[in-house]
Amino acid sequence: MIKVIESEENKIIKYVNKLKNSKYIKSEKRFIIEGFHLLEMAKKEDIDFVLTLEKIDSLDENIIQYIVNEKIMKKLSVNKSFSKVIAVCKIKDDPLIDGDFILYLDSLQDPGNIGTILRTALAFNCKSVISTSLSSFYNQKCIQASQGAIFSLNLIKGDVKMLLGLKKEYQLIGTSLKEDTIDLKDFKRPKKAILIVGNEGNGVSKEVLDIVDKTIKIQISNIDSLNVGIATGILLYNYISTK
Repeated sequence: MIKVIESEENKIIKYVNKLKNSKYIKSEKRFIIEGFHLLEMAKKEDIDFVLTLEKIDSLDENIIQYIVNEKIMKKLSVNKSFSKVIAVCKIKDDPLIDGDFILYLDSLQDPGNIGTILRTALAFNCKSVISTSLSSFYNQKCIQASQGAIFSLNLIKGDVKMLLGLKKEYQLIGTSLKEDTIDLKDFKRPKKAILIVGNEGNGVSKEVLDIVDKTIKIQISNIDSLNVGIATGILLYNYISTK
């Protein structure tokens, strides 16, 4: 279905513009993506509608396409060079926690780090990612850094109470730099586990560390810590390659 919008005051344009704000993302359960690559990564059931400079023939015919001008697209785009296509997508309702290996993000703040972690999780077949902040998944920097991984993962909001419930089925593996922590090279993979990575500055919170079954660390030298995105990639690779 094709419709044309020529005014910046159109209610659809105003609605999309509001979705740049995390408050509206949360209340509307919608988020925006920019660019053809992300649009291709999205499944048809993820897409609510599309704004485009010209008709996209490859889209499902049941998805509404709003043809807009460059002025409108520039108004809506968060990129330095405006995109030729913007889509409004739906946040999945209550996705299931799936798999023997789950990733838990404890108060991560940098959207670029979070997006990189999502991309890496998908690459290593970790299909469920829990975060203490659901809205952080739908920040534009996170979406771009994830390279579309958000559409193939179960993204779940969680907290310590959820972890305690999951502890009946999964071993909780925290990350820590303390001396009594297990070195990654000595880590033996449990059958079912939740790997917990922490805030960029403070690491995994004490509240979470108090309930984990064990903690692990990556042995490094010459510097005191790694970027959390890099560290998570190493941990994920190690997990799938350890027996």
